[in-house]
Amino acid sequence: MNLNHVQERLINELVIYAQKKYPEIQLKKIVESPGDSNHIWGIVSGIDWDNDDKVMDFTEYVSYKQDDFLVEYGYPVALMPVPVDAFS
Repeated sequence: MNLNHVQERLINELVIYAQKKYPEIQLKKIVESPGDSNHIWGIVSGIDWDNDDKVMDFTEYVSYKQDDFLVEYGYPVALMPVPVDAFS
């Protein structure tokens, strides 16, 4: 996967934005979406998967910024939370 500098910057900005409200998250890796190679995912850990409300709140919170990036820059980028133990 080859990221251009704009995609990389947008993922990093999205992580910084998310960490303002969810400082416990950590970017683990950047991958292409399995369904669309133009859609870039930032895989993050740190969200408590036992707390459904928190997972939903996180997803909703970052979705607004993801939409802004798509409209402003034309790049579909997203943060995808995974269970903490996915990287153990």
